[in-house]
Amino acid sequence: MNKKEQRFYLKARQTEKDYLVTVCDEKLLGETVDDGEIELYVNERFFGGELATIEQCISEMNKATSCNLIGFEIVNAAVQNRIVSELAVMWIDCKKNGRVGHVMLIR
Repeated sequence: MNKKEQRFYLKARQTEKDYLVTVCDEKLLGETVDDGEIELYVNERFFGGELATIEQCISEMNKATSCNLIGFEIVNAAVQNRIVSELAVMWIDCKKNGRVGHVMLIR
């Protein structure tokens, strides 16, 4: 699958003070990411929004006051677009899904 075809689950919500954005790589929704020590469940209620393109995700992340991202592709895109620092990323090497990044951002 090329970059143009990639899809992500994007959920954005406005609260009284904040604009919260969660994004995960499409293949991770409903999956548990673990490396034997760390275990994260990619919850459908939390991450399960609309399927979106990388461009839509970057646009929403740039507007967000808080982001929660999980997945190799979405975290890489956030780093490449200078939304988050690579130093803030927790990388998890799991057998089922390969290398998965997780990062939270609060502005």
